[in-house]
Amino acid sequence: MAQVRLQNWKREVTYRAHSLEFAQSVDDIVRVVKDRGRYPGPVRVKGSHHSTTRCVVNEGGTVIDVTRMNKILGIDQAAKTITMQAGVLHIDAAKALERAGLQFYVNVEIGNMTVGSGACGGTKDASFFSAAESWEFGQVASYAIGIKAVNAEGRLMEVTEADGALMAAMRSSYGMLGVIYEVTFRVKEIAPMAVEHIRYDVDEFAGRLDELVAGDRSMMLYLFPFLDRVMVEFRSEGTPPMRPNAWQWRLRNFVWSKLGPGFSKIVTGYVPFQGLRSFLLNMMNRLTLLIAATLLRGASTSPADQIIRYPDIGGFSAYTFSIWAFPRDEYPDTLRAYFRFCRDYYADTGFRCDLLNVGYHIAEDRQSLFSYTRKSAALTLDPVSTGGPGWQDYLVAYNAFCSRHNGTPLFNQTPGVTPSQAQKAFGPEISQFMEIRQEHDPGGRFLVPFFRNLFEGI
Repeated sequence: MAQVRLQNWKREVTYRAHSLEFAQSVDDIVRVVKDRGRYPGPVRVKGSHHSTTRCVVNEGGTVIDVTRMNKILGIDQAAKTITMQAGVLHIDAAKALERAGLQFYVNVEIGNMTVGSGACGGTKDASFFSAAESWEFGQVASYAIGIKAVNAEGRLMEVTEADGALMAAMRSSYGMLGVIYEVTFRVKEIAPMAVEHIRYDVDEFAGRLDELVAGDRSMMLYLFPFLDRVMVEFRSEGTPPMRPNAWQWRLRNFVWSKLGPGFSKIVTGYVPFQGLRSFLLNMMNRLTLLIAATLLRGASTSPADQIIRYPDIGGFSAYTFSIWAFPRDEYPDTLRAYFRFCRDYYADTGFRCDLLNVGYHIAEDRQSLFSYTRKSAALTLDPVSTGGPGWQDYLVAYNAFCSRHNGTPLFNQTPGVTPSQAQKAFGPEISQFMEIRQEHDPGGRFLVPFFRNLFEGI
C-alpha cells in the first residue's frame, strides 16, 4: 500500500510511493535494490524533483533519495575532470570548479539539478562556441564520461566512453538502467564570458537566422508572440580579467526567477478582466525588452553566474515550462507559425502564457540516445507559465503543434507527450533503448509506468 506522499518541485505533480529511503552511501542503495520484499518495484531515484513531467512519478513503488550523497570526490585539473556523488547540486559543482579555475561545458539555469540527474536525462541550454572547439554540445549529459550505478541485481556497474552504445543509452536512461551513485564529467579551463541582448522584429530575426548562427555566438532567445519581437541573449568568449558575481547576471536572474513569476502570478490570479491582464503582461514584456537590451551586457562575466539557486521547494514565484526542439533549417517558418498559434489560441480560449517564451540554439549532438539534436542542429520553443488555469489544456494543443512541425521533446521537461508523439520523434532510438534496457533489467526493476506507457503504449 502506498504510504509516502511526494511532489515535484513546483508541487504540480503528486504521487504516493510505497517507500522513501534516503541513501547516504552506495551500500544503502544496494540494500534497497536487492530487497524486493521490503522495497517493491519499480525503484526510482529522486534528486531535487525539478522535472516538469510525470517521469518522476512512482506510484506504489520505492523511491531512493540521493540528495544526501552530495560530496565532490575530486577535481583533476590536469585531466580536466570532476568526480562527484550523484546528489551534488549543479550550482555547487560549478562554484567549486570556478574556484579551481575550471568550468562545466554546459551551465544550465536550474542550479538545483542534481548531477546524477544531469548525467542521465535531458537538459536545456544554448550551445557555446569556442575558438578551440567550435560548437560545443548543449546538454549536460554529453560531457558525462564515467557513470557508476547499482544494477537491477544490486551489483555495482561502471560505464565509460569506451562502452559506446551503452554510454549513449546511459546518458538518456532517466534511471532505468541503474541507480546512479557517482559521475565524472569532462570540464574545461574557465574563461570570461561576454553577454549582450539585442532586439529584433520576428521577421527580421527569421530572415537573418543563418547569418546570426554564422556569427559563432551562443544564442538564448526571448520570444514575444504578442509583440512580434525576438530578443537574443548572445554569449561569447569575453576579455580578462573575469569578474565573478556580475551584477548583470544577478539582475537577470532576479527578474527571471522572482520578479517575473511573482508579477505574473498576481496578474493571472487577481486581475479579473482578460483584456487588462493581457495589457499588463505586454507591459511587463516591453519593460523586459527595454531593460535587457539597455543594461544587461558585460564583457568579462563568469559562466557560472548564469546558474540560479532556487529554493528547495517552489514557492509563490515558482513556474513551469515545456520544450520542443526543431530542425534549424525549418525554424524560421516554425517560429512564425508558433507566433500565429499563440495569438489564435488566445483568441479562441482566452489563455496565453503569462511568462516569457524562450528558446535555445543547440548544436547537433549524438552523445546520448534521446538527444533532441541527434539528427541536426536545432532551436527550441519553450513556453513558460506560472501554471494557472488553462495551462494543461494549452500543453495539449502546443504538443500537437510541435509534433506536426517535426519537433523533438525532452521526456523530463515536455509535459503531456503522447506515445505516438514520442515514437514519431524517437522511434528507432526507443527500440534500441528498450533492447538495451531488457538486457540490463529484464525483470523491470527500474521501469516506471510513465516510460512503460510512453515507449510501449501505442
